[in-house]
Amino acid sequence: VRAVVFGVGALVACGGEGPTDARADGDDLRTRAVAAGLAPLPDAPIYPVDNPYVAERVALGHRLFFDPILSGPLDVACSTCHLPRFAFADGRQFAAGAGASGLGPERTVPGPWPLRPMPRNSPAVFNIGHYGRNGTTPTSNGTMFWSGAAFGLEDQVLNPIAADNELRGTTYAKSVAVDSVLARLRALDGYVEGFRAAFPEIVASVGDAPEAIIRHSTLRLALAAYVRELRTPDAPIDRWLRGDDEALDAAERRGLGLFIDEAGCVACHAGPLLSDFSMHVIGARQEGVGRDTTRNDDLGWGEHGGTPYSFRTPPLRQVAETAPYLHAGTAPTLLELLRFKNRGRSEHPSVSDDRLSPHVEPLGLTEAQLFDLAAFLEALTDDVTVQGPLFRAPPSVPSGLE
Repeated sequence: VRAVVFGVGALVACGGEGPTDARADGDDLRTRAVAAGLAPLPDAPIYPVDNPYVAERVALGHRLFFDPILSGPLDVACSTCHLPRFAFADGRQFAAGAGASGLGPERTVPGPWPLRPMPRNSPAVFNIGHYGRNGTTPTSNGTMFWSGAAFGLEDQVLNPIAADNELRGTTYAKSVAVDSVLARLRALDGYVEGFRAAFPEIVASVGDAPEAIIRHSTLRLALAAYVRELRTPDAPIDRWLRGDDEALDAAERRGLGLFIDEAGCVACHAGPLLSDFSMHVIGARQEGVGRDTTRNDDLGWGEHGGTPYSFRTPPLRQVAETAPYLHAGTAPTLLELLRFKNRGRSEHPSVSDDRLSPHVEPLGLTEAQLFDLAAFLEALTDDVTVQGPLFRAPPSVPSGLE
C-alpha cells in the first residue's frame, strides 16, 4: 500500500520537473544533506584493538548467534529476538525469551512467574560497528541499549545469557550462567574446532585445550565479531549521497528536505546511522511491565543515574522494516511514529511538556508531508546486502539443535 501511495505522489510531484531542474534541485538538496551531517555508511565497521576482523571468528559467531545452546532451556537463541525476516528485530511490541514458544509476532508470552516478559521493544542489531558514543562519529564502543547501559558490543553481548527473561530462564543461577554455557560448548567437537580456528593466537600461546580457548573472553569476542559484520551500506540514500540522482524518487527527496528543514529531524538523527547516540526525553508513553515492575514504568537512562525518562536516539537505517517503534513498542507503524513526533507533546503522565528535550515540539506538518517523510525513511532500507549469507541462519549448528 505504501508503495502505491508513494508512487502516485511521486508521479504527481514530477509532473512539471524537467531533467535539468531535477539535477539542480538534487545538487542543492545533496549539499544541504551533507551540511546537515548525513553521510553514506563507511566502508568497514570499526573493530576494537582486542577483537580485529578474523573471518573464522565471524563464522563462529554466526553459528553461536543462531544456536539455542546459549540458553538455559536449550530452546532460545540470540536470533529468537533478532530474526533475519524481521530485519534482526522480532516484529513484536515486547520481545519474549525463555519460557515462550514460536517466533516473531506469533510467539507466545512466557509462562508463570518467575518467567517474565521483557520490558522493552527489541532493537535491530544492524551496523553496530558504526555506532557513535554520545555523538555521530563511529566508534568501536558506541552507546548500546535504549537506556545507554553499555558501551560497545563486547561490553554487552554476554548479558542476555545471564538474564532470566532472555536466554537463562530458570535452568541455573545467574552467577553460573555463562560458565554453564561454556561447559556445553567445550563438550562439542564442532565448537572446539571453531574456537581453535577463530583464535589461533591463543592456541599458539597457551595451547588448544577446550578450557584454554573456550572462555568468557573468546565467547564475547566471537559473538561481537559476527554482529559487527551485519552492515547495510547499500540503501538508496547511500547511492544518492554518492551522486546517483536517480536513487531517490520525488517523494523521497521531498521527505529528505522535510527531514533536514521543516521537521528538523537532523537535530538528533544525523551521521551515517542517522543517530546522535545521545539521550533525549521525548515523552513516549509507557506500556507493559516496564523496567520498574513496582510501577510498570521505565526511567530509561534515569535508571543509571541520568536524566529520567530519556532514551537513546535510535539509528534509522532499515527502520521501515523494524516496526513497532519506541522503547515500549507503542507506535505500530512508521506513520504512527511520525504522527507522534509531529504532535510534539508528551504522552507519558510523569513527563510534562516542559521536561521534553529542546528539539521536541509540535511540527505542524500535514498528513501528505508525513507520507513524504515516511517515503524518505523507506529509502534507508538496503535490500541488496541483506541477501548475503551472514543475514540468514546457517544450515545447521554444532549442537544439532533446531
